[in-house]
Amino acid sequence: MEHMRYIRVPKDIKAMEDYEYGVQKVEQMEELILSESQYSVFYSLKVFHLINEECDVIIDDYEEEVLSLEKIPLALKIVNKIIQNYNDINLLKFKNMLELAIKYRTIVGFDF
Repeated sequence: MEHMRYIRVPKDIKAMEDYEYGVQKVEQMEELILSESQYSVFYSLKVFHLINEECDVIIDDYEEEVLSLEKIPLALKIVNKIIQNYNDINLLKFKNMLELAIKYRTIVGFDF
């Protein structure tokens, strides 16, 4: 069975609070699911490695991590820089997730 990695953005403060307590209702979340092959592209581009270093988080296999609202602009800057050199649909979707979290004023959750 393929290992899927979930990136979730709560749509509002209530959804964010629910997420922090382990409640993940589909209607409360924006969700991006990375397959093994999609994740390998991110891995080879060091997307999460660079975000980990810049934002002092641990986004990695078999980890659950939250990127707080304050750190999302740093992650967005990294992703934008990578997109300039490597245009990938899933990178664009990930960028959109970061932008949605800023718009909703919530977080980005990584369930790997």
